Amino acid sequence: MLIKYLNDLDRAVQRARQTLDIDSIGRCMDCVAVLQDYLSGQMEPVQRKGFEIMAHLLPADFDMWTAKWLSARRSPAPMSRAAGAL
Repeated sequence: MLIKYLNDLDRAVQRARQTLDIDSIGRCMDCVAVLQDYLSGQMEPVQRKGFEIMAHLLPADFDMWTAKWLSARRSPAPMSRAAGAL
């Protein structure tokens, strides 16, 4: 499973680097969360190696991606004019 989760993260990061859209960045956040949950239940050597590989896969600007994604999730959905008239 570790290899599957790492491969999923690698693909998600590659896609997010290409597009930098909120959905792609959100997919990276999901992959990171799944991988962290998985590693938390593993033995220490597996945890350490998994976190090392994960750190290598994540881009240097991952913190900016996280901030962008979080701010997009917090902002209210825009209302259409039609919905406001109801």
